[in-house]
Amino acid sequence: MSWVSWMLGNPLPFPVALAVDVALLAAAVVAALLWWDGRRAVVPSSAGRRAVRHAAGTSAGAGMLVAAGILLPPLYLFLGLVPLGVRTTAVLPLVALVGALAVHAVGELTWPRPTHRQREARLDARSTADVVPALTRRLAWVWAGGIVVASVAFGLLSDGPRSISRVIGRYEAYTVAPFPGWLWTVPLLVATVVAVVASEVVLRLVASRPAVEDVDVEWDMWLRRRVARRVARATQLVLGLTLGGLVALGGLSLRWLGLGSGDGLRTGPGLSPAHVQAGNVLLLVALAVGAVAIAVLVWPARDPAPTAAPAREPAGAVA
Repeated sequence: MSWVSWMLGNPLPFPVALAVDVALLAAAVVAALLWWDGRRAVVPSSAGRRAVRHAAGTSAGAGMLVAAGILLPPLYLFLGLVPLGVRTTAVLPLVALVGALAVHAVGELTWPRPTHRQREARLDARSTADVVPALTRRLAWVWAGGIVVASVAFGLLSDGPRSISRVIGRYEAYTVAPFPGWLWTVPLLVATVVAVVASEVVLRLVASRPAVEDVDVEWDMWLRRRVARRVARATQLVLGLTLGGLVALGGLSLRWLGLGSGDGLRTGPGLSPAHVQAGNVLLLVALAVGAVAIAVLVWPARDPAPTAAPAREPAGAVA
């Protein structure tokens, strides 16, 4: 079955057309938001404008990857339209995040260099804590720790690589699947560690890159905070949604296990209130984690660009 992609205008298989349209729509939204955000910036010099454009282009490319990584798994899980496997679905948002962080790293390493033959060399000692919002950074670490705890706990509770059971008789057990056992949690653990390390490396690059020429220290620090905020918010969003999805799947599985209604062909053992309540608690936790991660992403930064004049170069200062 073919479907005409309304953004590309080409006949494609329906799952591919839908995935392409969703990805392109997300990319357009990301690009529009970054353009609007850039228009609000107070830029004191041509070098500052180049730096803002460079940061916006880098963030746009990274944002497209993050959006695709977040949107594609629901198309598979709820609609079955994107041909992804179980482990691929679980780690895809984290893999997309690592790719986005790689884009940011390239952007920092290719930051516009000074063009003047003579310029003032500002040697300011900066640490990652100077440019990253403390709450957002700590929240990313909290989500990462939650993924580790939940992955290990679910792996130990699982009865198989992707199932969980409850004893209903002396020699009988009732099993349901899917459950986030070791088949899912081991790749998640590895991807989480890689994503957290990559995020810290990129934030360090933001803090240590060369200063923008022809601007004062306050404006340069504002731009660093802006870029670091985008990196930290994207990191905590993906980690938070990954944790929420992991906990939600565990909660749903425990509810199915506790309801004991069978699989449609065989009758289940009946109700287990303890398993149902445990599943309900996990679902509420997952909902809270997802809500907090999204709220932190969209919360206004309240960090306007300084309106100070461009930095003046002293005569005779040599790079």
